[in-house]
Amino acid sequence: MTVVDRIKRWLIPERRESLIVEVTPRCNLECLYCYNVWKGSHPYPKGELDTAAICRLLDKVIRETRCRHVTLTGGEPLMRKDLAEIVRFVRGRGPEVNVISNGTMLTEARAAELVDAGVSLFELPILSGDREVHDGLVLRKGSFDRVVEAISWIKVQRGRVVCVFVGTRRNLPGLAGAIELSIALGADGVMLNRFNPGGEGARHLEELLPGRDELRTALAEADRLVARYGVPIACSIPIQPCLVDLAEFPHLGFGFCAAGTERAYYTIDPLGNLRACNHTPTILGNLFDAPFDRLARSPGVSALADGGPESCAGCSMRRVCRGGCPAAAEACAGSATCAEPFLGRHAGVPRPAPEELARRTAGARRGAD
Repeated sequence: MTVVDRIKRWLIPERRESLIVEVTPRCNLECLYCYNVWKGSHPYPKGELDTAAICRLLDKVIRETRCRHVTLTGGEPLMRKDLAEIVRFVRGRGPEVNVISNGTMLTEARAAELVDAGVSLFELPILSGDREVHDGLVLRKGSFDRVVEAISWIKVQRGRVVCVFVGTRRNLPGLAGAIELSIALGADGVMLNRFNPGGEGARHLEELLPGRDELRTALAEADRLVARYGVPIACSIPIQPCLVDLAEFPHLGFGFCAAGTERAYYTIDPLGNLRACNHTPTILGNLFDAPFDRLARSPGVSALADGGPESCAGCSMRRVCRGGCPAAAEACAGSATCAEPFLGRHAGVPRPAPEELARRTAGARRGAD
């Protein structure tokens, strides 16, 4: 971030595109890949606001940020019986509402209630076309069948749903089956996210973290399926262009870390604490005590925005790539200046020349448009 960028951020209040709101830390599953901060090795405050308090907080934050989208997540947001009431409140203030859920608690009645309340989009996991693989990753038998049923209920209500595939060593070989199942169920899109450790997931690195060859094979398969079926597939967890030539997959959308920008995924935890994104455990402050913009200018945001390991210091694409996910480095190694796990796993891979990196990144941007 340049000095000019910093000055602009201080002088001109930004309109935020979207906010993530963790409405509860509670969950009914124990997913091996979960990155939730309260499952990490360091203590993190637990608890949640009641209906009145969370609505009061959301009213304040929506006014301060003028955000267009609010994503409600957890934990498992359906653990809250007042979720539809919260959705209605947010919609009444203007922003569209997305809900991220594991899908296992979404009955026909609750799907109808949430769609009626104004949910614009649901994000539900389809981790494999094989129920045993899916259930093995979330450690709960029957989860696969319940998610499939939940997607069906959403579509019956004319709701929109994106299926999320978290790519680990255990399920990447079955990616095609998961995508084709998602399409058959009527998904409006698919998110293909490489496993990004943090929380519980940091305890399962060796078991779950894929290699770059495994990831490249999966990306090629996904690219082929987009060309065949036309369903959009986006990869929102950063993939370093020095490790994978993203331009080889022109039908896929790719993103890089947006911390500190207008596209940032600022995250509000269940007690009203603000973080720079949903992957970082660093609390910037509490929104009951300070305005959003003041907290968004905290050093913790700059730490991520300027993140990346020393090994990336001379890279021509550092400002774009940031070494992948600085928040994962922070969660797993204690600092955003460390190498995040996927990059660290491939530390010995030769780095391409600057012009080659620029070509790879330009291709990724075209694919994301």
